[in-house]
Amino acid sequence: MQRQPRKNHILASLPESVFQTWEPFFEFVELPLGQVICEQGGTLSHIYFPTSCIVSWVHLLENGASTEISMTGREGLVGLYQIMGARQTTNRALVQTGGSAVRLRLNTVLASFQQDMRVQQIILGFAQALITQMAQVSVCRQHHSLEEQLCRMLLFTLDRQDRPTIFLTQELMANLLGVRREGVTLAASRL
Repeated sequence: MQRQPRKNHILASLPESVFQTWEPFFEFVELPLGQVICEQGGTLSHIYFPTSCIVSWVHLLENGASTEISMTGREGLVGLYQIMGARQTTNRALVQTGGSAVRLRLNTVLASFQQDMRVQQIILGFAQALITQMAQVSVCRQHHSLEEQLCRMLLFTLDRQDRPTIFLTQELMANLLGVRREGVTLAASRL
């Protein structure tokens, strides 16, 4: 397990006084591929700061279909809904790439968010980037071929990890893209 909290860009950007306040409460966790951190409609008691894992934010439909709306790696955090005041999440948080994260109680993060303008700016900067990513994903789904959507997913994943190899099954990619596995197989073979 990697115990390098500053690999997470938010934790690395914090004012030193805030980092030192949070550090005694850091819980270093290993998140395996496929672990659900939070179900759609659920609540989180902790905020997760990925250091080497990648978490997909997946929206589930009533018929059981799902699609990824964004992903978060070392650039961000999982638990933004709760920081922004929501009681429940609107999406499932699913570990797409196993790895490490720093976990911190929500109330610790909220106290700093409410008291320190610099913490607010850092977290709101991530929120803006996440909204931009969601817009990109939405436009890509509407106007790009499956091959182009697959390329976007692969590039987004590579941007969030240190290694040049991606460990995703075609089944998982199909679920995240909201398509049949056969479609991913064909798109991957054309690439």
